[in-house]
Amino acid sequence: MRHILSDALFRLRALFDRRAQRELDEELRFHLDMDAAALRSQGLPAAEAERVARRQFGSVHREAERARDAWGVSLADEFAGDIRHALRQMRRRAGYTAIIVLTLGLGIGATVALFSVVSDLLLRPLPYAHADQIHVFWSDYDWRGEEYDFLRDRAGVFQHLAAFSTNGEPYRPNAAGADGARLLPFVVATSTLFDALGARPVLGRPFDSTEDRPGAAPVIVISYGMWRDDLGGDPHVIGRRIILGDEPVTVVGVMPKGFYFPTPDIRAWRPLALDPKSPSYSSGYLTLVGRTAPGVRPELVQTDIHRIARALGSRFTYPVAWDKTSNPYTLPIRTYLFGDVRDPLLLLLAAATLLLGIACANAASLILARTSDRTGEMAVRSALGAGQWRLARQVLAESLVLAVGAAVLGVAIATAGFRALVAVLPLGNGFGDTVAIGWATFASAFVLALAIALAGSAAPVRNLVRAGGGTVNRERSEEGLRRGTRRVHGAIIVSQVAFAVLLVLGATLLIRSVDNLRAVNMGFDAHGVSTYTLVTSDNMPTEVQRQFFDRVLARVSALPGVRAAGLTNRLPLRDGGYQGPVGVEGRPDLDGTNRPNSLYRTVTPAYFVAMGIRLRDGRGIDSSDVMGGLPVTVISESFARRMWPGHSALGKHLYSGWSGKMVSLEIVGVTREARLTTLTGEEPFVMFVPLAQQVSISGGVLVVRSSTPPAALMPVVRRAIAEIDPRVAVARIETMDDVVAGALAEPLRLRFFLTVFAAIALVLGTIGVYGVVSYAVARRRAEFAIRLALGASPRRVLREVVERGLAPVIAGVAIGIVAALAVSGLLRRFLYGLGAADPASLVAAAGVLLAAGVVAALVPAARAGRTSPAEALRAD
Repeated sequence: MRHILSDALFRLRALFDRRAQRELDEELRFHLDMDAAALRSQGLPAAEAERVARRQFGSVHREAERARDAWGVSLADEFAGDIRHALRQMRRRAGYTAIIVLTLGLGIGATVALFSVVSDLLLRPLPYAHADQIHVFWSDYDWRGEEYDFLRDRAGVFQHLAAFSTNGEPYRPNAAGADGARLLPFVVATSTLFDALGARPVLGRPFDSTEDRPGAAPVIVISYGMWRDDLGGDPHVIGRRIILGDEPVTVVGVMPKGFYFPTPDIRAWRPLALDPKSPSYSSGYLTLVGRTAPGVRPELVQTDIHRIARALGSRFTYPVAWDKTSNPYTLPIRTYLFGDVRDPLLLLLAAATLLLGIACANAASLILARTSDRTGEMAVRSALGAGQWRLARQVLAESLVLAVGAAVLGVAIATAGFRALVAVLPLGNGFGDTVAIGWATFASAFVLALAIALAGSAAPVRNLVRAGGGTVNRERSEEGLRRGTRRVHGAIIVSQVAFAVLLVLGATLLIRSVDNLRAVNMGFDAHGVSTYTLVTSDNMPTEVQRQFFDRVLARVSALPGVRAAGLTNRLPLRDGGYQGPVGVEGRPDLDGTNRPNSLYRTVTPAYFVAMGIRLRDGRGIDSSDVMGGLPVTVISESFARRMWPGHSALGKHLYSGWSGKMVSLEIVGVTREARLTTLTGEEPFVMFVPLAQQVSISGGVLVVRSSTPPAALMPVVRRAIAEIDPRVAVARIETMDDVVAGALAEPLRLRFFLTVFAAIALVLGTIGVYGVVSYAVARRRAEFAIRLALGASPRRVLREVVERGLAPVIAGVAIGIVAALAVSGLLRRFLYGLGAADPASLVAAAGVLLAAGVVAALVPAARAGRTSPAEALRAD
């Protein structure tokens, strides 16, 4: 090993250190002088001894070259010369160089940047020990505390079972500023959470087994970011108390850097107080996560999950709409965390890869055309003694120079646009902050570029190796291009067009899909509405909260330009949850487990005006709907139509237990149908109930409609809230237009990227067709001149060129359509109102590519039809 290393170091020194050459010359001169001295000692005169010694030793220069060959220096020098020659060639043909470097750089930059995001999110190890053993149970955020306690001792193959939910409270790390407190998002979990995740704090300890039950002291485990940013990285933080809401909480642990669960924007974890005496004990708001024992096979996990479901069915009774026993399953932790972003990211990566394929095809076409166009130069070099492999090495050197330039540009594009790319990708909940571009990304760009260089020069090298020195210059013939070269060019165009069809079709489908989504009647007026998510402390008494919200509504309603201000517990299109079964008067068939499911929205009287939701029948919520009055509700149009078809719902009653006990609610109004959860699919039934009639209140969303631009109103409202009570956190401020855009975010982002990729693909494909047809016309210029001189019409020449140029385009369009039909399912989940194999979109994509092919072929064809026989033959 030491000998191999020493030899390698010596060769590197010989390659880069010119002193090694001088030392070699000195050593050879020393041996020559020793031979001459030996001859002089035998009686020869000095001059004769020198002459005989040189004759016996041989040429010093030749021996030096042999030594350099043995060291590998000569080969390196020759390759360096090839590189210098390639750089001169590139400089002489700057346009050709720029096109290849730019097209490959764009493809490499987009692909590498997207792959770095995909690898960080979908391939990088999760911050949990043996993450493959972690599974998340079905019915996300719907498990009850009593169900967890029931299953805890019946977990079967799960070594550790934990329950968690997300929460947030006002938090003031320092003295509250003018804008009041801010929201601290945290997880409430059972004491077994960190055991289930296989994670331990870097400072302190996790929860102990007594801290998730009533009466335990309030403790908290904080994230590394919270410890560093809010608490100054205090090494003695364990035991320190922070104020969360109005309650002092003791820090008992700090999680390691890079740890997150379930999302990176969660900054702390608190014990979940499971109290069988609390109403929340029988409310569904938890998620269950379990860790299996090592070596448990997936099929055994599924079998045990069905056993757990049967046990639940024997202990609890479920409504049909919420039956946890009907379809039990678990999700691997990575699928649970990244399931929403996996498909969009992979779709965009596939699109970027297609774009890279088109760029590679363009580069290969140009390299092949450029090499074929240098037949005269290659023939002269061959006649002067250069072998086929020597010529091939020159082609490889030029391809390498182009690829390195493209790699450098690709890295620059990926680096410059990475954060902008992450900002518009479908990444939320802090996951965008977990991805980064690093040395592995840069290395992959150069490896990709080298692979492209080798692939792109394969056909020219094959032609050079197969051709002899006397045949290299005979490519120009009456056929213009040799059959093999034509086949390669044709295959390149076919692949370019097929890839472009896929991208153009995807962009067309998404453009039409987004247009369909924007045409959906949302049932509310989003324009001119600003929203403010208010979070009060869990320890704030209900009456204090009522007074706070009343003061906020009065203060905000009096602001200049405000037309209406209302409160609700959930904002349309943004917030889910708060739904469950309700009883229906006069429908005994819907009792018990057959009760329908309904969203439950608490509102204040001005909410409907503020949101722009119109009434169809009856009235809305008014100021007389208070605690102690007649319990009332306003329901959605679909709810009324389904429950009492052909009859008025006014005066009918619903039965709900959301207020803590089962009560009868009289229906006093019916709203027009509004989109509250999603822009697509069937909306759940909705019940709007007066906020003033609720036993408990936990935060809310302030909705303000104003004639004043929302951007100007937002800081005024925020300051007003902070002045009323600085302990209340304003967790989120946005306009309803932003909320609607957020509901469209995924298709809009995908549409943006696919449209950009499709436009670039269309340009590259057009350039590719134009380049190949133009090159073929140039090669056949003499042939066209002779044919025109012999009487062929320019129209005939033009038609022949266009037909030959369009043949691979038509083949590529056909292959692209077949491929699009084969992979159409990949886009189905991102579309609305049309299928992935929509005929109109297919025809549009095919038409665009065919039109681009015709335009690209017509320009060189027209040039061929205008060929002057005299000038062409004279130039040839």
